[in-house]
Formats: sequence, C-alpha cells, structure tokens
Amino acid sequence: MKEVNELIGINLKKMREERGYSIGKLSEIVQVSKSMLSQIEKGETNPSVGTIWKIANGLRISFTSLLNEPTETFKVVRKSQIKRLTQEDEKYAIYPYFPYSSDKKFEMYSVELEADSEHYSEAHVKGVEEYFMVTKGEIQVQIGVEEITLNTGDAINFLAEKEHRYINQNNEISTGVIILYYND
Repeated sequence: MKEVNELIGINLKKMREERGYSIGKLSEIVQVSKSMLSQIEKGETNPSVGTIWKIANGLRISFTSLLNEPTETFKVVRKSQIKRLTQEDEKYAIYPYFPYSSDKKFEMYSVELEADSEHYSEAHVKGVEEYFMVTKGEIQVQIGVEEITLNTGDAINFLAEKEHRYINQNNEISTGVIILYYND
C-alpha cells in the first residue's frame, strides 16, 4: 500500500488532469497555493486535514476520494507469484489468480488434477455459480448423479449448491480454470 501523501498526490494529479486544469487554475478553484499543490502532487508533503478538505470541497469530491488506492487499468498475474494450494494428497492443486472481491463478486482459479485422481467439492453457499473450462486433458464433472465428460476447450456452468467432483481418469495431468460467481 502506498503512503498517504503518495495516494493524495496521485489522485489529485489524476483528477486535475481529467478536468483539464493547470496547477494555476486548480489553485484558484481550491484556494490552495500553486507551490503547495505542486508539492502535494509530487508526494513531497503530507497535507493537513484542512488542506485536503479545501481541495475536496473545491473539486466537489468526497474527502476520501483523495485517499483511495488508484484503480489499475490492468493487472498482470504471474503463476510463479501465486501460492499453490493443494488438498491433503496433493493430487489436486489450485492457483488463486483473482481472489474474491466484494466489488467484483467472483474469484478465479487455475486447477491441476493429477493423473488417475479426483477432487470432491462440498456444496457451496446458495446462489454460487461455478464456471469450469478444461484447458488440457479430459475431466469428468460429476454433479449429483449427472456426469459430464469435458475435453480440452470444453466448459460447463452450474449452480454449485450441490456437492460435485472433478475426476481425471487419464494417465497424465489435466488442467482447467474455475470461476466462482457469487450472486449475493
């Protein structure tokens, strides 16, 4: 997480540029000196609460909008940076690429299922949808009494309110991607 003065600086500069204001024009609007605004944008000073309020009021924004982490336009996730999670026998592994976030309501995993193995999943909470796509190999998906065979490139979507299994009956590893969508 960035320091507060850095966050304020990044957010202030972004808002100023989005509005097409020069430092001089912003200074007139928010009643804070050009030199102070310049120092704030560069993260060189930690502005007082009063100064932050003047800026927020002048720009007609919330106080905390200057403190929020900036939204990234993209995020690169490298498999080598993700902690591998396994079940006890280590024949099923997941890599949580995008963990759950309340503003996005989903999570995404890469999964690996060793040869001649299976993974049992208990029922998820009511309303959770599971999306699964095989990226390599062949995997049987068992939902209740239904069993569906998926090959590379095949996908399935189902309400995950029932227990289900992923089964790899082949002699090599099979992989896939799971997205859990929370309808709450």
